Amino acid sequence: MEKIQFDNQLRRQCLNIPVMCETQIEGIKKGLEAVPGDLLKKIRKIYLTGCGDSYLAGIASVPVFKKYAGVFGSNFEAIRCIDAARYIEYGEGQEDTTLVIGISASGSPIRVMEALRRANSKGCHTMAVTNIPDSRAAKEAEYALIVNTPVFPEPGPGLRNYYASILGLSMLGVKLGISKGLIDASAMDVFCDAVKSYTEAYKQEFESIDSLMFETAVAWKDHIAAEVIGDGPLYSTAAFVGAKYVEAAGMMTNAIDSENWCHVNYFRHDPEKIGLIFIASANDKDHSRMIETMQQARKIGRPCVLIVDSTKDVYGAPDDVIVCEVPKTPKDFEILMPLLNFIPGTLLAAYVAALNNEVYFRGEDSLQKKSKIGSTIGNSKVEII
Repeated sequence: MEKIQFDNQLRRQCLNIPVMCETQIEGIKKGLEAVPGDLLKKIRKIYLTGCGDSYLAGIASVPVFKKYAGVFGSNFEAIRCIDAARYIEYGEGQEDTTLVIGISASGSPIRVMEALRRANSKGCHTMAVTNIPDSRAAKEAEYALIVNTPVFPEPGPGLRNYYASILGLSMLGVKLGISKGLIDASAMDVFCDAVKSYTEAYKQEFESIDSLMFETAVAWKDHIAAEVIGDGPLYSTAAFVGAKYVEAAGMMTNAIDSENWCHVNYFRHDPEKIGLIFIASANDKDHSRMIETMQQARKIGRPCVLIVDSTKDVYGAPDDVIVCEVPKTPKDFEILMPLLNFIPGTLLAAYVAALNNEVYFRGEDSLQKKSKIGSTIGNSKVEII
């Protein structure tokens, strides 16, 4: 079985990321020109919100905001869009120092627009991070950071847009620190150089990663489900990979942390038919718990893949765990891990879909496409509460 027979849209998006990297950086720099430094200088609280992948991009970028602007009582938090739109109470008297960022590559989801409208009504500052200047989100927000993602003939499921969203938010975090006078203006170029270096490293390792994920997909294609484990900021990668599994292969997948997997998902039926993907970092605080969780999973027959920036022996993974070694981040830039470590798991999901002849987002004969209601992402009722 030749993997070239199963080349696919998601794989081609992964391959394109190193190609688009420099153009994407320049596009974000252009977009940042519309974000006034005077606004950023007074901001103390930032809420990052979005739906689906966009919410995960918010989680992935929080450590960057903390690294470059996390002083003087500043606070940065990624919150679910339904919480931003319906539940969260903004601090009374702190509205002028609060920025609510609505993240959406398309800018079209109603809930993102609603979250921004509600924040506006409460007197907070608002910003859309999007690729579409005339989108709902961009029009609703006080300011818009247009990321200017290069055109690609196969835009979905979202992958290049996810890279662009994380990178756009991260560069905004760097500009926040510059605007507050916490770091020198040269920090932006240093950050962007680290991104280029890290992205190039993935390009160099792509073939070996791709081949290993294809081999794993051949072994896993008949599984009934999958799970992805990620702790801390790497939960964003776990949830993103899980989302691609559902969107591409139609296979129910959930993301969870290592502790809760041991408490709950350990007890699922048919463990030998449910692939378990671990997203980890060699120097992370959860190292011992991840090792224990792998050992626990293998003892009940769970097939396991570990995606980590280390060798199998150095990390200490059990012998029968498949280890996909990914590039290390540049020195002092561990915060960049979520920018690219979704690639192996995405390739695995894409190959499982290709091997099973699955249509992304389900075929025309599916219940999802035949439903008389369909998706309500774009026409849900707006309520400002």
